[in-house]
Amino acid sequence: MSELKSSETPWQPLYTIERSGITEVQVYGMLSIVEGTASGQPRELLSYGDVNYMLWSRSLLKPWQLLSHFQEVVDGYPQLNESHLTLMMSSHSAEAAHLKLLREIMQIGDVSDGFLRCPATYPLANEMRIKLKSEGQPPRSLYHNCSGKHFGYLLALKAAGQELESYVNPDGEHFEPLKQLLADLTQRPIQDFNFATTDGCQLPNYGLTSREMATAYLNLACGCSSSNKRLLQLTELGELMRAHPQVIGGVERFDSRLMSGLFANVDEVPLVAKEGADGLLGIGIAPNKRFQHGLGILVKLSSGNDTRHMEALVREVFRQLGLLKHKRDKAVVGPPVRKDHIKSNFYFNVSLSSAV
Repeated sequence: MSELKSSETPWQPLYTIERSGITEVQVYGMLSIVEGTASGQPRELLSYGDVNYMLWSRSLLKPWQLLSHFQEVVDGYPQLNESHLTLMMSSHSAEAAHLKLLREIMQIGDVSDGFLRCPATYPLANEMRIKLKSEGQPPRSLYHNCSGKHFGYLLALKAAGQELESYVNPDGEHFEPLKQLLADLTQRPIQDFNFATTDGCQLPNYGLTSREMATAYLNLACGCSSSNKRLLQLTELGELMRAHPQVIGGVERFDSRLMSGLFANVDEVPLVAKEGADGLLGIGIAPNKRFQHGLGILVKLSSGNDTRHMEALVREVFRQLGLLKHKRDKAVVGPPVRKDHIKSNFYFNVSLSSAV
């Protein structure tokens, strides 16, 4: 393993790309990997970078945001199906399938998109964005990747007979269950979660360390023991994500592709994955033959979103964990392309001495 020095920051060098012996790309960030145990206390397999550094949880928080009012939504609107509920945890690309689900949610909940306070935007999905622009359609809050989450809040408040207009107010009482979930999850006092930032979608967002987020995704995939009745429903939300991976992001999105078997055979290694803004990725791996009590993984890129780098890092993590599936070589069409002069150097090493 090569050595590469880092300055005094929470980040560490994750990998470099060399071309003909000269470094062209250098990627920094942090990695936290925890393994479940029979005792329920996670064991660290990798802490790379300052894994106690506080990060905004961004869209990685969405399963817990839904969990904070999941029962209210399910009880209040029994017509909602699994895909509707999964969309409330998504960062969807506003593909045609997503828009269909959103319209069904509005109809079932009798709530219009006029109540949405997420910014008006065009879809992340290229085809749909081009189509709408060519038709002269304006941007809409409905197309925002967080609109499903917002409808979850709106439907929960409506079911409780509360007003909807100020649902994004961070001081609203409807955020107290989420704060309690995070306090129980992290074993920190609930007062720690009185401080929040406004996420890009205008809802409050809370700070967690990368180790805490890795543990959270371990729990999402494997469940957790808790006196908090809401936390006991986590596995149900994880199962929804695994059952409907394309709803979470979209056909071209990295988290959806991961859950669909990009790097690991999901029949043997079932997993959940969720992307977050500015270079966040959470992965929860359910119990399997190699890791009997599951895994939680958090990746943070210091430079923000870059799918190419995230894919390279996650592939290497899966390789080191022994979870990377073998792919058959594809037939090469056309003249061979020389790639032996391009080399990736990874600077982290997952310790499997404690793994089953």
